[in-house]
Amino acid sequence: MEDKKELSERELLVALEDVQRRSLRHARVTTVVCLVIAALLLLVTLLTLPRVVSALNRLDGTLNNLEGAMETLSSLEGAAGQLDGFMEDVDTLGNAASQLGDLDIDTLNKGIRDISQIDFDRLNQAINDLSDVIQPLARFANLFN
Repeated sequence: MEDKKELSERELLVALEDVQRRSLRHARVTTVVCLVIAALLLLVTLLTLPRVVSALNRLDGTLNNLEGAMETLSSLEGAAGQLDGFMEDVDTLGNAASQLGDLDIDTLNKGIRDISQIDFDRLNQAINDLSDVIQPLARFANLFN
């Protein structure tokens, strides 16, 4: 009877050793899978980070150009206000042309001068820069759809 008990303990030890080997194998596989996932995450981060930094730099440049464009637009608003005033003056002059006989040439020249001082090239460049920055950001955002 002791022989059977001893054999049973041996079988238990062999079975326990087998379970521990399997457990160790599963732990190693789990470790390898975790390392592969971490490496993939690191690779994806390293590949996308320069693009994101580049897009942010372009966005910063575009925002700087937009500040200049905003200054141009505010001067354009001033010119538009003057143009509105000029149009009112033209209406008034048109109504009173028969009485006055003189056209306010100085106001006309000032309005034309203000309109000619608008930097349309800089405004167009700011719009193009904004478009260049928005397109990669839109593509990047579409990756998460």
